[in-house]
Amino acid sequence: MKSPLLKGLLASTLLVAAAGTAQAQVTIGPRVGLNLANVQTDVEDGDDFDTKMKIGAQVGVTLNAQFGNVAFQPSLLFSQKGFKIDETETETFNGVTYTATSKADAALNYLDIPLNFVYTTGGDNGFQIFAGPYVGIGLGGKVKSETSVSGGGQSFSDDGTSTVQFANEEGDDDDKIYFRTLNAGLNGGLGYKAGPFQVQAGYSLGLTNMLPDNDYNDDSSLKDRTAHFSLTYFFSAK
Repeated sequence: MKSPLLKGLLASTLLVAAAGTAQAQVTIGPRVGLNLANVQTDVEDGDDFDTKMKIGAQVGVTLNAQFGNVAFQPSLLFSQKGFKIDETETETFNGVTYTATSKADAALNYLDIPLNFVYTTGGDNGFQIFAGPYVGIGLGGKVKSETSVSGGGQSFSDDGTSTVQFANEEGDDDDKIYFRTLNAGLNGGLGYKAGPFQVQAGYSLGLTNMLPDNDYNDDSSLKDRTAHFSLTYFFSAK
């Protein structure tokens, strides 16, 4: 079974070959946008935790190969994703009520490569619908954490920052937090193109587990769930 990346590269190759005979109109331009990132969690022991949205930026370049109403748009993007955790638990022990608060802010940077097929109602201008596969390659990141416990007139707190290490297998460095190198899935959405300007709003549905393999057979998973908004300005590539 081919990976999403291989399928996307195959589609790109076929379309580039077709461009030679179909005389596609090719434009290219810078793309900037906003990510509203989060993850879907599936914890092995069933004790799931709620994650919250993290706002990040995306910036890069998009190529547009136009074939009438249909276009192929691959992009190369620096994309900031991640998630946040903010949980509070209260428990009473020996008549004393204790409150524990846990916070985390995971900032994950990727090189995202979406391979979108776009249908535009008016040819090269008008309303759009798009969909396609994407693959993200982990570049780096940080996870900030904070824990506090209070009760019975006493309190304790601890905080720290860990470096993100992207790898296919979890390492044994306690100062690092590990995520899988490749993050792949499907994305789709709506847009509008007017002359050289294009605005799009989409959603990325991650299909791969962001957590790497480990030695203790933990099948927990995190999967990318990101809404994104972008603006692109196209220049003629000829």
